[in-house]
Amino acid sequence: MCNADLDQLPLIADEVIAELRDVLQEDFVVLIRHFVNDAPLQFDLLRAAVEERDPDGLYRIAHKFKSSCGSIGVPRLAGLIRRLEQAGRQKVLDGAPELLAHAQAVATDTVASLQAII
Repeated sequence: MCNADLDQLPLIADEVIAELRDVLQEDFVVLIRHFVNDAPLQFDLLRAAVEERDPDGLYRIAHKFKSSCGSIGVPRLAGLIRRLEQAGRQKVLDGAPELLAHAQAVATDTVASLQAII
């Protein structure tokens, strides 16, 4: 799946959001806010790993962040972060800066969408 294909994925998986809201009830807002507040830190860490050409760090940070994205129901961002994880695992960082910039743009839209639902 190329980046253009990933862009066809929804920003928000409505069924995951509905399930989280149902299960967590009042803690749902806390979870969303935590993700929204944590995302900039994760991008700072990803950016540092890319700039330092640290594939192991990129893999580790992306792996953790990808899991958070998947759990919260943001499939497009999760897919892009998975690409960064793969780049780190394969130790091929040539396209990582562009991929990171794309993920950051998607994250901005994703965060806005998440904030709109809480």
